[in-house]
Amino acid sequence: MRRTYAISVPLERGETARVRARSALALLIWQRIRLGWNRITRGPGRGRRELGAAFMVVFIAGFFGFAGLNTGWLVERIGRTDQTAAEASIAALLAAISFLTLVTSLGSAFHHLFLAPDLELLLAAPVPPRSFLWLKVFETWRDSVHVLLFQAAALIGIGQALHVPPAYYPLAELMGILLTLGASLIGVTFTLILARLRLGEPLLGVVRLISILLFVPIGLLGVPTLGFGRGRFSPVLGQGSVEAVATSLHDLASTPAWLPTRWATNIALVQPEALTSTVLLVALAVVVVGISHVTFDGLFQFGWERARFAAPRSAIRAMPRLKTAKRPPRNPVLGLLQKDWRTLVRDPRWRTGAVISLVALGLPVVAVVTGDPFARLAPGARFWLGLVPVPYLAYIFGSQQGAATLAYEGRNIALLRAAPVGMGRVVLAKVLGGLGMVLGVTLLLTLVLSMSRSAQPVELIEALLAATWLSIGATVAAVAGAALTVDFESDNPQRRVGCMGTIVTSLLSVFFFGTNTALFGWAVLRALGGVPRPVLVFAPVLDFGLAALAVLSVVAIAWAAHLGLKRLAGWEAS
Repeated sequence: MRRTYAISVPLERGETARVRARSALALLIWQRIRLGWNRITRGPGRGRRELGAAFMVVFIAGFFGFAGLNTGWLVERIGRTDQTAAEASIAALLAAISFLTLVTSLGSAFHHLFLAPDLELLLAAPVPPRSFLWLKVFETWRDSVHVLLFQAAALIGIGQALHVPPAYYPLAELMGILLTLGASLIGVTFTLILARLRLGEPLLGVVRLISILLFVPIGLLGVPTLGFGRGRFSPVLGQGSVEAVATSLHDLASTPAWLPTRWATNIALVQPEALTSTVLLVALAVVVVGISHVTFDGLFQFGWERARFAAPRSAIRAMPRLKTAKRPPRNPVLGLLQKDWRTLVRDPRWRTGAVISLVALGLPVVAVVTGDPFARLAPGARFWLGLVPVPYLAYIFGSQQGAATLAYEGRNIALLRAAPVGMGRVVLAKVLGGLGMVLGVTLLLTLVLSMSRSAQPVELIEALLAATWLSIGATVAAVAGAALTVDFESDNPQRRVGCMGTIVTSLLSVFFFGTNTALFGWAVLRALGGVPRPVLVFAPVLDFGLAALAVLSVVAIAWAAHLGLKRLAGWEAS
């Protein structure tokens, strides 16, 4: 008799459980891939989504392409003085990427195992437990796609620098995939164990932040090198950094031969120990898979029930305080602000987004400027050029957090439309909610950089005013761009604006920051008397032109906000 389920494959008489598990796993993974493809190519507004996805693919390919080229350039420079250290870079890269994948999986496996929106459907369907486990491992491994892309590009760059045989490239990529997949499996196993602990969830939140900090070196390698051939140089990696990396790699060259990364390196380079390394790697994989299966069988049910239904301890202690609770705020704007700030404090996904903006994107630029590269300039020029990270961080942080405050509402926007609250107040609350975080970060950075350069009181006040204005513009532009393009129907748990929304927000923010930063820079240049004589003839034209462009950028943001309000007022849930 033939039976067909909605999720599993047809079950033939005489089939083994292992074959059914493999078929169900392949079907589940294909379903995930198909759902992701349909989100881009199906439904209303697919043109915007396809354009945004194409833009994102080009950006990711360019970033990781530069990262791979820079890794090869770094290994090539190391190989000029120490060939042993250069050859050790493969094992070091595999070890670092495996560790980063492990840490990243610890931060995302909890959501996939216990909080996924389709978890009840999968548990109710006739899906074998092994297929369910490996589906969650695949989803956790997929969340490390940025690490995997860097690994692929870096392995190619190292191969070009070391002039290895062609067989190295497929073997190295295969070893990288297997090691990262094993790291994700270990991360899922540790997550199952930590789910039994009271401090398991906070610990996983801390691990998520650590994974972001560990990704910063990859961001530095993504900065393009300048020059050609042997004359190339990196604006963020000096000779001291190269020597430090060479010393570390030389020490790693003498690591024990029993490490899995050494086995993978032997296989990739087709060394005489490749056969022995293959046997050891397969044996280790069998042990890790067996332990993970036993752990899943014994701990998943308890962890799922605790994550879904167990109330926190604070709920019991908070019960007496309900009698003396304060009245809800009468001002709807204040009420929305309180809700957003409580969400920021309690929801780790929003905190993670804020930290990513600061650490992965802003910290490298701040690290470069704190080295005081403008020390030889005049005091006034040194002070103002040292504040370059302020507009950059205001642009990055304001664009992301301002849009997130609106996009995070999801389908709740329908309730806000039904409430006796104007959509203008809702957007104002979202602007103020994002502006608090952006202002706090930019003003703190302005104070730190100003104090480190012994700023005069007048300079400090001017810098704080400029940072405040740029923060306001970034946040308003982000909310306006999000209102034009945000998809409240998205099932993404982070409810991001999406690729197209990011493009619109970036265009508005870039126009605002380009014109206003140019106006500020021109004003500072004129105040310091550093305008070249040939340019003085066009000074009146520049005065009027830059001011007009700055005003035009504000008008563009206001117009986008007006169109966004009209779209929000007419939005309906499907």
